[in-house]
Amino acid sequence: MYHRIQIVCVAISASLLLAQAGFAEHSQETTVAFDPAVTALFQKDYGTQEAGVLRSTIIAALAKQESRAAIPDGMTLKVTVRRVKPTHPTMKQQLDDPSLSPARSRSLGGADLVGEIRNSNQQVVATVGYSNFADVLPAGAVSLDPWADARLAIDAFAAKCAATWDKLPKS
Repeated sequence: MYHRIQIVCVAISASLLLAQAGFAEHSQETTVAFDPAVTALFQKDYGTQEAGVLRSTIIAALAKQESRAAIPDGMTLKVTVRRVKPTHPTMKQQLDDPSLSPARSRSLGGADLVGEIRNSNQQVVATVGYSNFADVLPAGAVSLDPWADARLAIDAFAAKCAATWDKLPKS
């Protein structure tokens, strides 16, 4: 039974990643980096492939916002993930600890991100920060996606970035 759940989880994760990649056209003006402590967590606890999942999620959320309000010409955005925690166990966590349930095991997930909007001279013209972690388990996202709460934080961060770059002078 556990093996079937694993296969289903992998299939769902792969299809979500492919769907995001299809909808998110990577903006040349946007880069995503992870704090060294976050990178260490991916390697040790969450699984290195999860960094790609979150990077795709961030780029997709920003691309969605850029389709509504484009980032001004000559501007670039550098996003840094300062903290992140899954709502449900990642595949690596489940493989490392078979007692974890992809549905029943929950934690207070979320994300803390900062974005620097830079002009063509690479000077920071605006900084956008956003952090959101569930306070209590019932306040968390209901999705079984390991990154459900982080996705909510990422979407709010992207909306905040768009509101900021929309106020910047157009070239």
